[in-house]
Amino acid sequence: MFRQWFGRGGPCNNCQKPQSSLNQDRTLDCLQLNETGEIEAVPAEVLLEALGFRPGKRVCLRCRTRFGGPVIAEIEGRHTALGRDLARRIRIRKNCCPCPENE
Repeated sequence: MFRQWFGRGGPCNNCQKPQSSLNQDRTLDCLQLNETGEIEAVPAEVLLEALGFRPGKRVCLRCRTRFGGPVIAEIEGRHTALGRDLARRIRIRKNCCPCPENE
């Protein structure tokens, strides 16, 4: 797993992390706190689309509760709690830079 996140490649212009680590497909549940990602694929749930979870949108993981509870994601300026099983089905492409604070 370490090699998937921190592979070889040129550094990012903003944070100097390797570029190859930015191209790995992951799930929303795999992000660290305050990391962003671009949504690649969303399960066929009508509720997710209504909440703004669509391919191409930026999402940030704001909070992860203990004992397998929900995660809180920020998308389009709104915070949304999602169950872990649902968060594991949302595929994202990780961005290197942290979430902007309180946009």
